[in-house]
Amino acid sequence: MVLATPQRYKSHMLPVSPLVSAMLVPVPPLPSDGDARLDRAGTHSRKMQGRSGEYEGKDVVPLWVADMCLSAPQPIVDAMVARAQHGVYGYTDCPAALTTAMLTHLEGYYGCQQPAATWFRWLPGLLPGLNHAVRACCTPGSGDAVAVATPIYPPFLDTAANCGAALVRVPLTEARVGDSALRHSIAWEALEAALAAPSTKVLLWCNPHNPTGRSWSRDDLVRLGRLCVAHGVTLLSDEVWGEMPLSEEAAFTSCLSLLAPEAGEAPPEAVAGLRERLIVLTSPSKTYNVASLDLALALVPHAPLLARFRAVGRDAAELTPFGYIAALTAYSHAECAAWRRRLLTYLRANRDHALAVLGALPGVRATCPEASYLLWLDLTDALPDGVISGGGTAYEHLLSHGVALSDGSTFGASAGHVRLNFACTRETLDRGLQRVQTALAAAE
Repeated sequence: MVLATPQRYKSHMLPVSPLVSAMLVPVPPLPSDGDARLDRAGTHSRKMQGRSGEYEGKDVVPLWVADMCLSAPQPIVDAMVARAQHGVYGYTDCPAALTTAMLTHLEGYYGCQQPAATWFRWLPGLLPGLNHAVRACCTPGSGDAVAVATPIYPPFLDTAANCGAALVRVPLTEARVGDSALRHSIAWEALEAALAAPSTKVLLWCNPHNPTGRSWSRDDLVRLGRLCVAHGVTLLSDEVWGEMPLSEEAAFTSCLSLLAPEAGEAPPEAVAGLRERLIVLTSPSKTYNVASLDLALALVPHAPLLARFRAVGRDAAELTPFGYIAALTAYSHAECAAWRRRLLTYLRANRDHALAVLGALPGVRATCPEASYLLWLDLTDALPDGVISGGGTAYEHLLSHGVALSDGSTFGASAGHVRLNFACTRETLDRGLQRVQTALAAAE
């Protein structure tokens, strides 16, 4: 694919319409003082260069891969520098202070009663956790199956093939709301049928959901947990987006909060039997923009399941001291908590601004994410005639006009879908939105 030149963009750039201008959302302060001057050039960033370097040297606005074009909190930066200056980078174990901080965080923010350090399995990133869960539950080549609800973060779709299992896709219900909105919900009948199949051993769940931004309700999760228990299916809940709520009406509910405590009175919504078949993944990677430090935590309350999970994951890489230090700082430093509050304010404003602009473009439909910094778009009705019918994708069409979003087909969706990352400065977001507008207005 040949990308257009910067000169072409300047000559074809469409101004934001008066309708959209009337709806523009004010820009709050950036989370960090230096964010307005942040330059990722020369950092070998995948987001800036493209997965195979295809954007390098091109005039492309990158609104795709899920990291932020915003700096991490300053206390994390300072802690990383201090650790680097030590000069010895040998094998490192989890600091006791991080274990204490995580237990406090799980009980407070995640609503988990009586969490225990014996549940912990530290991992070099979230993806090993997905694959280890499948390995722990499925026998390769036996016909054992992994269920996923699509669209879904692409590595979820890869786990079955990685581990010699079958894949069962259960599409979410995508409803069109009004003229420009999308709303996703669980297709309960189809999901229960998939879980009831004797071959289904594990359900890989994303809460809050990537890419639709749904923060599943407590009622949804109770029903989901009970179905998994009833049909003997292990539930893996990836909750990495849980610390990025954008909606007060849809607060984050962790599956850990549904566990009945081993001692004491169980809450009314506790799911009996869930403890024996639950794996929860979390990480500071998304919230604090430290994804490349490769640190995640698997929480497995049932000792026999944790033993299997550990056994099949013996090939996992060692964790770096930098990942541990970043996590400890994120969960224990008061300024990191304040930075997160500023970040969420900024992201909410960017979300609302993007929805205002996109909602004024004919044929565009978008989710309103309740968590994360990701917009899921259906551009099928907005694309110029011939783009989809000619075998193209919305991703390719937008890229030809200088804006990179994530290709919806890799999430198990149709060629008209894309995912937009709005975790960047408003200036960058506006440049990207203008190019989306130009691309959709282009003649065939």
